[in-house]
Parts: sequence; C-alpha cells; structure tokens
Amino acid sequence: MKRIIFMAVCLFLTICLFDLPQCWGFRHLKEGEIPPDFKLKDLSGKTHSLSQSKGKVVLVLYWRVGQGRSLKALKELKVVFEKLSDQPLEILAITKDTDKLSEIKNLKKSLGIPFSILLDSGAEVYSEFGVFVFPSTALINRKGVYRFHYGGFRDNYQEKILGQVKLLIGLITEKELHAESENNHTSLTEDQKRAINHINLGKTLRKRGMDEKALQEFRKAVDLDTANPEGHIFLGLALLNQKEIEQALQHLKKGIELDSRSIDARIGLGRVYRMKGQTKKALEVLQAGPSLCPDSAVIHLELGIIYESLGKTNEALKHYKASTECYLKRKIY
Repeated sequence: MKRIIFMAVCLFLTICLFDLPQCWGFRHLKEGEIPPDFKLKDLSGKTHSLSQSKGKVVLVLYWRVGQGRSLKALKELKVVFEKLSDQPLEILAITKDTDKLSEIKNLKKSLGIPFSILLDSGAEVYSEFGVFVFPSTALINRKGVYRFHYGGFRDNYQEKILGQVKLLIGLITEKELHAESENNHTSLTEDQKRAINHINLGKTLRKRGMDEKALQEFRKAVDLDTANPEGHIFLGLALLNQKEIEQALQHLKKGIELDSRSIDARIGLGRVYRMKGQTKKALEVLQAGPSLCPDSAVIHLELGIIYESLGKTNEALKHYKASTECYLKRKIY
C-alpha cells in the first residue's frame, strides 16, 4: 500500500511540474512545412492521401470515437463543409479507433457526415503527425503546406476554422478575417467582454505563478458576469489553491452547474470534497470524467487516490495505470 501511495505522489508531482500546453494539436508538424503524406482507407475501402488533394484546402481532423469534444468537432465541421460546399475544400476525419468500426459507421449515418472518415489502423498518422490531444485539427493550403492548427475543442471552434479555411481558399483577406472576428463578438455586452478580458489576464498571471493577482482578476470577472462558467471555475480553483475551501466549493459548484462538461470544474470540485472528507461525493463528481475526457491524466489520478482511500486497491491501480499512460502519451488535459 505504501508503494502505491508513493507512486501516486510521484505521478502527481510530475504532472503538476511538467504540465504541457493544451493548445498543441500536432507536435511533429511545423507551420510552413509540407506534412508527411499518408494513404488511408475510408469506410467503403477507398484510399485517400494528402498528395492527391493538392489544389484544395485540406482540413485534417484527428478524432476519437466516443469522446464528446470529438463529436462536437464533427458536427461543427459538417456545418463548415455545407457552408463551403462549392469551394475547393476537402475534409478528412481520421481515427485510429478501428476496433469500433460499427460505431463509426452508425455515427456517420446518424449525423449525416458528408466528408470522408479515414481509418488509421496502424496509428501511422497518429505517430507521424504527433497527435497531442483529441480532437486535433490541421489546415493545409492548396500547395500542400501546413498553415494552421487547432488543438482540442472550444466554443469558438467553428468560427476559427471557418475563418481560416476562407482565408486559405482566398475568399477573404487577413484584414477581413480580423473584422469578421470582431463582428462576431458585438453581441456581447461590455461587461461580458470585460469579464472575458479579466479571465484571460487571470490565466496568464496564474501561469506566471502570480496567484494573488490572478485571484483578483477572476473575482472581477465573476462580479461583471455571473453567468460565465469559466469565471466561477477559475475563481474556484484559485480559491482552492489558497485553501479557501468553502468559497472554492461555492464557485466550483456554480461553474459545473453552468457547464456540466467542464473537466477543470470536476477536478476542482472532486478535490474540494476529498479535502472535506466527503469521499463519496468526490467520487460521484469525478466518475463522469473519463467519459468526458478519456485522455486526462489528472482525472484518473484523482480517481486512483479516492479508490485507494476507500480500500479498493484494484480500482486504484487501474486508474493510476491509466493516468501514467495518459501522461506518457502527452495527453494531459
């Protein structure tokens, strides 16, 4: 048992000390270079490659079956494809989950996905491109040059991807793209815009280790916009870091109420309950984590700690192992 605790502590410290950026999409690709070619079959057995798509803008989505964020990305890309159906755009959605073929086929049919889903059965593209998070999106211009990436999925996914695709096709200029982005935010009130600015500043200060100043920024954000889940979540995490447990609990509960799929909120809330000795509540909050984000080393680590405290050694070991695997594959959420 002492050995298990020692391993968990070492893993926890490693993750905290060497946590990597979430925004990376493909670690082995560099913008301005030509990515390695590939030949993959789609669901009907037809072979597709990057080289045969020159002359078009190619969007490569590397996604994971059963992951909520990947499902959202597929739905958003369907909209992008339909908006630009008369343009030289090709979307290739790649997955290595070839053991779930029937599920993939059902998903394509139920969502009415109009673009190709390719099977990376040997995980060659996964390895050569250096997939960092699921989903990851790459844009390759009409000359076959890698120009843009988007790691993960956030609320601005469709806006960002659509804008960049239009730019690469030549439908808009850089200036027009910037203007479109500005117009998309005009529906926000001034207080909502200011709240977002405070949240972004708080995140930057937090990364620099300026926790007190970050806490102040998150407080300002919540004061300005009480309906912004990120404000409550990051304020809760900052308060937790300051050992203000009850206040952290209040804001993290509000954050998860506003955004039930937030992994950050679940991790924070799970830790609060664990610190309060409410292990069962912590377990209830965290159990949904792996289905929402299978690649989160931290979720598995937290579950391992909880199961170990409950004396469920086999469950604890399972999650410690999953946590280690996620970390070694550089998929920390």
